[in-house]
Amino acid sequence: MKAFLLLLLLAVIPARAAMDITRELVAPEHVAPGQPVVIAVTFWTDSWFNPPPEWPDFVIKNGALMTTPLPNQLLSRRQGGTSWSGIRLERQVMAWDEGDLLLPATEVTLTSASQAPVTVQLPELKTAVAWPEGVEQPDRFLPASSLTLTQKITQYHASNDGELRVGDVVERAVTVNATGITAAQIPQILYAIPGTDTQRLTPENTLLKSGRGQIEGAQRVEKLRYLPSRAGTIVIPPVKLRWWDTAHQQWQVAELPGSTLQVAEARAQGSESALRGTTDEHHCRTALIVAAVVILAAVILLTRRLLWRSLKYLHHRWRNFWAPVPLPKLTPEKRGER
Repeated sequence: MKAFLLLLLLAVIPARAAMDITRELVAPEHVAPGQPVVIAVTFWTDSWFNPPPEWPDFVIKNGALMTTPLPNQLLSRRQGGTSWSGIRLERQVMAWDEGDLLLPATEVTLTSASQAPVTVQLPELKTAVAWPEGVEQPDRFLPASSLTLTQKITQYHASNDGELRVGDVVERAVTVNATGITAAQIPQILYAIPGTDTQRLTPENTLLKSGRGQIEGAQRVEKLRYLPSRAGTIVIPPVKLRWWDTAHQQWQVAELPGSTLQVAEARAQGSESALRGTTDEHHCRTALIVAAVVILAAVILLTRRLLWRSLKYLHHRWRNFWAPVPLPKLTPEKRGER
């Protein structure tokens, strides 16, 4: 009986859950400035998390945390005969200059509801960051694990004659797809060319994600519109983008072909006037006015008796309003006869 009561007492005593935290730096052997690497922090417990874990505060030297959200992961492990459940939080960090990307040793205190705080020592983590040989413009240095360039050139004509003339528009759209990079690192690609005015559209930046929501890279669509200002030949130059292949540790060059376009004289003013004269806008406006007049006449014809009575009533009310009203006399007329 005493043994049974002792087991029952142990069963009703609240269990003291164990907690732990680990940290790791996921980076390749060679890291270049501007190349994002991953910091992973995993919270462990043999019970459950209450409240859910949050990213801890610690110092990062020669680097900065990125704001790009990464999905959390659920993990499990068995250590010392105990089963642990873990939540892995990941963030990207990037170094902008060569040196050591350093995470100094620190202490993190874990708290949980109905549990005493637990302080865990996190060891130092670091990785070397260095410029590759042959860097020409550090401000345009583009590290990526893969990169592709595509383009689309579209002509917009003021008429259907199929000929490019002064006053028409040529739009060039270049799409950059790169992995292991952020869209802000992709430099400007398109520039103005002689013989044209230009209109630069706002670039479109999107994230490239895997099936489980993991961010793999970025896509940037850059558009520039050329407006030919004089007749002749305009040459759209080829595009060359030099980038550092972090997967193979070598330089690569992505290229797009250019194009040569013939621009004819502007269209004659008379033809433009005639074209404007044949537009359907004037006919539509006239048809709407005629239809409105016909509808108004039909309404007046169907309600003519009611309108006539309404007019007579309003006329009667108007006359009564303005008709003079006699006032009573203020003094008696026969005062002197008494």
